[in-house]
Amino acid sequence: MKKLSFIILFVGLVMAPLLSIAQGPEPIITHPDQVVGLLSSVLGYIWTIMGIIVVLLLLYAGFKFMTAAGDDTKLQEAKDTVKYSIIGIVIMVLSG
Repeated sequence: MKKLSFIILFVGLVMAPLLSIAQGPEPIITHPDQVVGLLSSVLGYIWTIMGIIVVLLLLYAGFKFMTAAGDDTKLQEAKDTVKYSIIGIVIMVLSG
């Protein structure tokens, strides 16, 4: 009798909540084409953010170039910033 009451208690307290959790909400992605659409929209946002960062870096490099006042190290830093920004643009274009 104790064994039967233990089984009933186990099923009632442990298994019943697990069964209700297993039914859960409907999945968001139900077809492989939805994954492609989701990835393309996420990549669109990433491209936009990367483009903004590149433009800001080019503006920063121009500011550094204008305020260098003939200092060779500051000029070299500005040139390097422009060079790395252009490399970033090339990588963005080649990745798309």
